[in-house]
Amino acid sequence: MIAIKATKFWQRLRTLKRLIHRFVFLFGLITLVGLTALGITTYQLIDSIPSKDSLSFNKVRGLAQALSIANAINSKQSKPGSWTELKDVSTELLYALVISEDETFFNHRGIDYNALVAALVHNVKTRKWRFEASTITQQTAKSLFLSNNTNFTHKVQEGLITYRLEHTISKNEILELYFNIIEFGPEIYGIANACAYFFNKPPSEINAVEGAYLAQLMHSPGNNHHATYKNSTGSPAVMKKLHRTLREMRFKGLIKEDQYKRYLNWEYKDHK
Repeated sequence: MIAIKATKFWQRLRTLKRLIHRFVFLFGLITLVGLTALGITTYQLIDSIPSKDSLSFNKVRGLAQALSIANAINSKQSKPGSWTELKDVSTELLYALVISEDETFFNHRGIDYNALVAALVHNVKTRKWRFEASTITQQTAKSLFLSNNTNFTHKVQEGLITYRLEHTISKNEILELYFNIIEFGPEIYGIANACAYFFNKPPSEINAVEGAYLAQLMHSPGNNHHATYKNSTGSPAVMKKLHRTLREMRFKGLIKEDQYKRYLNWEYKDHK
């Protein structure tokens, strides 16, 4: 009786060992396949992004000018291929756009990880996957090299191109690219076209509150063009963001107290 029980025990033990061996083999095989697939995907992603040599400022500027021409097709407002150098943008306009769109632009290396974590937490809470928290460099990379798709693969490509841009050209050069390709309204691309269209001025003459106004249009060019510009007023939400930009500029010493108070009472007037 004892011998029979011992035999059954060893049979069960051998069966368990075979199951463990099979599990380890299958787990190892699945892991190997997964790592291989990950390696191939990573290689394809890295291989698909522009090389460092192709991201020199002159080459990327040429691409941006070509994009400007393409955007200007059927547009009455845009000047195809026109280009605004950063030195021709007023300091108040420059900082109004940067503070509104990417306040830590001069401090991060392409990705604002604090904003990214906050966006991920928001996604978990709302159970919705939204690709937000894009920096100026990320927006530039997407506009120049990627389509409007917002899937995970494109977001990874955007991050890789952003990293490479930040390590190839300067912050000021990234800003110059950004200012020349960003959309401010339907068929209104580039800072020079926007300043001429909304204020009949060159970028060198735009002040902080006018810059803050333009910054609000950037967030949703189509909707805000009609809701804010066409009605010659701003919604409470738009004006709240405009005033917040001005407060940040006052806090950082970019505008003086008397300017800040005067700008708070500013209202848009059509300059056409």
